Amino acid sequence: MTDFGAGTTVDATSIDVPSRFTPATDRDRSVTPLQYRLDPMQVRDIPAVIEVERSSFSVPWPAGAYRRELEDNVLARYLVLRGIPDIDQGSTDVEGSSARPFPFSLFGRTAPVKVEPEVIGYAGLWLMIDEGHVTSVAVRPSYRGRGLGRLLMWGMFEIASNLGARWVTLEVRMTNSVARRMYEGLGFKDAGVRPRYYTDNNEDALIMWSEDLQTEAFQDRKGSLKADLDRRFVWQSSG
Repeated sequence: MTDFGAGTTVDATSIDVPSRFTPATDRDRSVTPLQYRLDPMQVRDIPAVIEVERSSFSVPWPAGAYRRELEDNVLARYLVLRGIPDIDQGSTDVEGSSARPFPFSLFGRTAPVKVEPEVIGYAGLWLMIDEGHVTSVAVRPSYRGRGLGRLLMWGMFEIASNLGARWVTLEVRMTNSVARRMYEGLGFKDAGVRPRYYTDNNEDALIMWSEDLQTEAFQDRKGSLKADLDRRFVWQSSG
């Protein structure tokens, strides 16, 4: 199993991996309206993921670690969150090119501009026996404060449920009040402390566990989460 320098150990009942979540402190709501899509992370996504990683964590994982996670770690599942400019806003065609003003419109249209979806966040977990252990959740600084962390966590719940896990667990910094409130809102409960867990400043980690994913109570919570996400975002999941 890959060791990322945070004292990774595995036993029959738990996984100890560097679970990270970035607080939503920087907010920029001036960007173009977006649609969102959750996709399985691919090797080609790693450079963009590393950009998000370096803007989010004081001890980022190297690119090689993510490549090993995707290619060698059969326990790992990672998603990226892509932002797709909403082409229905303003005067753009379906390919994303702007309408040409008069008199240039008399000379025909320019070739459509292909809009590449931007990786604006990612999340991952390890599946071990009957639990999913969230390793990372991060969103680009300019997109924080919108609830996109909850969208990524819906993806984690979906993966864990589909693979037969009964619980989701994670670690979070004791001082990360934003992440802790989000996890509590998703039904996570405090379950203990890992002393001096984070290697950059020896901060303790709070261990949190979800409800049993197979219970009706959790299914109701997950359904309510999806309904809320549907109200707030135009989004889809590709797998």
